[in-house]
Amino acid sequence: YNTASTLESDVPEQAIRLCFRYGITTLDTSPYYTTSEQASVFDKIRDEFPRESYQIITKIGRYGRTKADFDYSAARTRESVENSMRLMKTDYLDGVYAHDVEFVSEQIGGAGQEGFTVNEQGKIRQEDMVRWGLEDKDAGTIRGPGDEKILEAFGELFKLKKEGKIRAVGFSGYPLPTLLRIARLIAHHLEPIDIMQSYCHHTLQNLTLREFYPLFVKAGVKQILVASPLSMGVLRGAPPPEWHPISPACRTATAEAVELCERKGRKLADVALGYGFSSVKPREATEGRDTPSVVGLSTPEEVHEAMKVFHSIYGQGGESRHGRLPGEGLSEKQAEQLELEKGVVDCFKKHGGLNWTWAVGV
Repeated sequence: YNTASTLESDVPEQAIRLCFRYGITTLDTSPYYTTSEQASVFDKIRDEFPRESYQIITKIGRYGRTKADFDYSAARTRESVENSMRLMKTDYLDGVYAHDVEFVSEQIGGAGQEGFTVNEQGKIRQEDMVRWGLEDKDAGTIRGPGDEKILEAFGELFKLKKEGKIRAVGFSGYPLPTLLRIARLIAHHLEPIDIMQSYCHHTLQNLTLREFYPLFVKAGVKQILVASPLSMGVLRGAPPPEWHPISPACRTATAEAVELCERKGRKLADVALGYGFSSVKPREATEGRDTPSVVGLSTPEEVHEAMKVFHSIYGQGGESRHGRLPGEGLSEKQAEQLELEKGVVDCFKKHGGLNWTWAVGV
């Protein structure tokens, strides 16, 4: 996602070449991200990086800022996939998400409201599972026309997969109870999804994806990708942007976390990214895959900065990315990183903002 002027410059080519040289070889885009699919970067890099050396994941279903701009019909789904292939000059897509699936699905039991989806111990309450429609007996229950639209879109996506135009099918979204219900619904009526992108739920402000992870694995989700380790700007080190739906308590906690890191000569963004690069999959889990991290990088400088953080912890001869809680699971060499992770989490806990989830809305 970027401005038209940036996309028309040589910055995307420089950034993508650098990413690929570092070994970052999966790109995430969408028709919703203005003209990002129209960039001619792929032609320019073909000499060094042939198509089979990288992966492209794009999206269908969302084409503007309002609910009226969502279209999950079978015809529009096929048109969108084929248009993305044409714009990016490829005869297949490695992955396609149904974009922001929660804006189309039915909202059950307040699953999209602000608040907490886990208790103070970080565990899901059984009574919440019931009100969210997540009992096993409800897996195939279609709750209304929104759910029907989702099944229509996925019916077409799976057809496109069988035709060889898509290699992995899934969705992206925010509220975990809704995503879990929809994953179960699709698996019941069609087949399990291949990929899912969750965002802002594996951060130093919100750790709840860890608790939901085994439930998604049980629902047949083959690969979870984890986006926005800085929680859409909450953990970037500057005050969260005015448009951000984060709570006032979290804004206060963020300011304290910035000061905490600065006293140690560190940036909050680097500490948060250091944790966000770890896998969600719990170390003791026997099923499911480790979770790749999805990070927005616009310039070569941002690529270098992100990789500096990654290599400082997880580089060659470094720590394992196995799932862990903040403040745990690294060696003594990373004592300062662990201390600051725990300190940042404690800031949010102190102000009642740890694991707080904002409301769904466009």
